[in-house]
Amino acid sequence: MSILNLPLLALLACILVSCRPSADENSVKNPPAQLRDINLVLQDHSSELMALPGVTGVAVSELDDRTPCIWVMVKEQTSELEKRIPKSLEGHPVVIHLSGEIRPFADPQKSKE
Repeated sequence: MSILNLPLLALLACILVSCRPSADENSVKNPPAQLRDINLVLQDHSSELMALPGVTGVAVSELDDRTPCIWVMVKEQTSELEKRIPKSLEGHPVVIHLSGEIRPFADPQKSKE
């Protein structure tokens, strides 16, 4: 290796190091997703969702790709209800599920009395 190649190698090393993004630059461009726990999100929004006419229940579920989602069960799926139910809550997807009317089961103990 000759003395003439050393400055060339040093220049090449400086170029390679300066082209690599620092950890701070990388985290600014791609910040980690910081979603609040979906159970807490549902707890905070369930009253407002249940207050919508036609909503029969809310729950935490999963999409086909196993992404957590908020499930809003409705008696009848109408365009008016679809407009009033948000597509997402605090970054979590919301899925409308046609459940029909939900009624409690009769208590078998009470029917024996």
